Amino acid sequence: MNKFVSGLFTKSYRSLVKYALVCTVIAPSAVSTVYAAEAQAVAPAASTLKIGENYGGGKVAYIYQVGDEGYVAGQTHGLIAAKEDLGSGASWEKAIKLCREYNGGGFTDWRLPNKVELNRLFVTRATVGGFENHHYYWSSTESDKNDAWDKSFRTGVENLGYKLDNNYVRAVRTF
Repeated sequence: MNKFVSGLFTKSYRSLVKYALVCTVIAPSAVSTVYAAEAQAVAPAASTLKIGENYGGGKVAYIYQVGDEGYVAGQTHGLIAAKEDLGSGASWEKAIKLCREYNGGGFTDWRLPNKVELNRLFVTRATVGGFENHHYYWSSTESDKNDAWDKSFRTGVENLGYKLDNNYVRAVRTF
């Protein structure tokens, strides 16, 4: 006699994103070999994401709001920050390179945050975690050939930093 078994199983994969695995198994008895199986992995709804949650190889640092560049009505998009700083200080050009070469969670689209994104990281720094509060962080936003914008994660002050200075680096990507 054949038995039909269907169920919902969950499994956390390498990216630490929880997927629901829906399986249908047909077998002659509950303990015998599987004759046919179908499985489908279903990603979680992005609208359920929260700041600081593990997602997309890092942590959700910002969710776009109406008026933000990248906002799409009815969809959830935002900014993911790497879980930790890349090194302990680098020149601006080295910071760009470190972010491009980073592959956290298997993703290869990491980059140095622009000035607006760096401000968003500052606002959510306590929830995202891992930031050095007494140091400056680089943004990708240049002023001229010698200077780029950086930000103190102690005071929140934005400055034009000399590109050869050593500042901290946190990679970001969007979802």
